[in-house]
Amino acid sequence: MKKKELINKMDGKQADQILEKEIKTLIETQAEGEYWDFKREWYSDNIDLLHDIICMANSMANRDCYIIIGVEDQSYQIVGVKEQNRKNQQNIINLLHQKPRWAGGYIPEVYVKTIEISECQIDVIIIKQSNNTPFYLTASYPSPKGKLSAGAIYTRKGDTNTPKNETADLYDTELLWKRRFGLLYSPSQRAMYYLEDIDNWEFVDQEKSREGTESYSFFYYKPDPDYTIYIIYGKEELSNDDYVPPKDVNDKNVAECYFYIFAFCNVSYHTDFSNDLEVVLYYKNIPLFSSSVECIDEGRTKIIPPAYWNDAYYIKNTMKFLFFKFVFNKMGENFSSEAQDMLLRVIPVYKSEEEYRAFTDYIKEKGFSLERIGEKKISGEALERLNSIEIFGYPSYGKPGEIDSISSILRTRKDMVINFANPENPYFARITKYLQRGRMLVEWLEEWRKNCDNESVDFLDLK
Repeated sequence: MKKKELINKMDGKQADQILEKEIKTLIETQAEGEYWDFKREWYSDNIDLLHDIICMANSMANRDCYIIIGVEDQSYQIVGVKEQNRKNQQNIINLLHQKPRWAGGYIPEVYVKTIEISECQIDVIIIKQSNNTPFYLTASYPSPKGKLSAGAIYTRKGDTNTPKNETADLYDTELLWKRRFGLLYSPSQRAMYYLEDIDNWEFVDQEKSREGTESYSFFYYKPDPDYTIYIIYGKEELSNDDYVPPKDVNDKNVAECYFYIFAFCNVSYHTDFSNDLEVVLYYKNIPLFSSSVECIDEGRTKIIPPAYWNDAYYIKNTMKFLFFKFVFNKMGENFSSEAQDMLLRVIPVYKSEEEYRAFTDYIKEKGFSLERIGEKKISGEALERLNSIEIFGYPSYGKPGEIDSISSILRTRKDMVINFANPENPYFARITKYLQRGRMLVEWLEEWRKNCDNESVDFLDLK
């Protein structure tokens, strides 16, 4: 899979400059290509626009594609975009969602950017790379200028689109379906695709291990049984011989290191804790990923721990986060979805490593420190935000009969976080501080993203 291009600068002008530079380079090629096309002016008929978008979404290039409007497609002269028939991003979204009927509900993801080159405005329709290919219609889309046929596969190969009255050849169609099913990619890339297909994993209990000695439970992926996830109980501790594994969430060896588990309400009376469980993902005999699993709530809630306990976070579309969701869905019990929701109120989930770096750089400028609490002080705007975050205590600790009412409140109050640690836990105040900090980061990240959108800062690959 080709690496997606990332536009992740905080400054909107810089993002425009990156796109502008790429478009200039494409114009200088004096040719059209597999992922870009030039148009002198905006489309006079929606069927032509829709056809070109589908072709680009199914492009053999397997990357973001561009329809560049305001450039002659013969002389490649920059003429600038005219107002006649001009569309903005919302217009195109409306076109894609209102009339065509898309197979499987999969719709190409499209953005419109306006840049300036040689004192002329150029509109760029950006069609995002997707693995949901092939995109095609389940009902014909007629027009005085022709018809897009139901079931026809339109693609772009080289600088040529499949004509409206034809369909892509068998080889190209097979490639598009292989892209959807993850068959074009490495074992690790396919594994990430399969992990998202949670319902197709089958559980097998207590079968012999690969060596035929001990018994293990495992999952296998039904469409491709070469992929298995083994559950290993009683994994060896890496610590010294004097280490005593914690049995209770309020144990000093748990406490602040696992602050996020104290956001889950059942911890207030199901106090057991274990991290002697491990999951390992195999492709055939090759281990692709492994992680410890934290078990709380008498084993009913199982958690793949986030990265870095003092800077807890996940990143979407990584093996760790996909396993986080997998474990909740396939290995959890009664309160799994509820626990996941509560944990993610205090653990931010970034869309990419690039977003994580951009956001942390931003909040550092606002006075936030990623150091452990007490080692470096938070100041400025970050301190103001931190002080505005309220973490509630739970006065009915250890009384299971009173959990249901607070659980109901938490389901409706999506912004609410409670510290369910034992009030006598010597780390109670520090756990509260970490919960407070985690909640602040989750809220701040959401606000920052909205501001980025308002300022036209492009995280186009992250949507």
